[in-house]
Amino acid sequence: MPTASIPYIDPDVEHVGVSRLRKLNATNLRHERKALVIQDNDTPLAVLLSYEQFLSMQQKIEQLLETLELFSNDAERALLVDGLEDLRSGRTKSFSEIRRSLDDGAPE
Repeated sequence: MPTASIPYIDPDVEHVGVSRLRKLNATNLRHERKALVIQDNDTPLAVLLSYEQFLSMQQKIEQLLETLELFSNDAERALLVDGLEDLRSGRTKSFSEIRRSLDDGAPE
């Protein structure tokens, strides 16, 4: 399921033969928006996608790994659970209350 925030390569990408690589010069690549599955004799060999798509996918992978690291750390996971319980119980402060206490220099 594609979303706006997660890069998604459509499984219905354009499948092209290796011979199409000869036509992919810098000008053509700048305008290519579809991911291309490059194949030889109906065997997929590689996927060509824009650099922006690649960077976006790398960023999402990094965020996922950071999230997994958070959940694998017992102390951090416990703090997250405590925070969610505080939220559910209404033990929260507005941003303006926090800012006011920081400006006053005294804890609330």
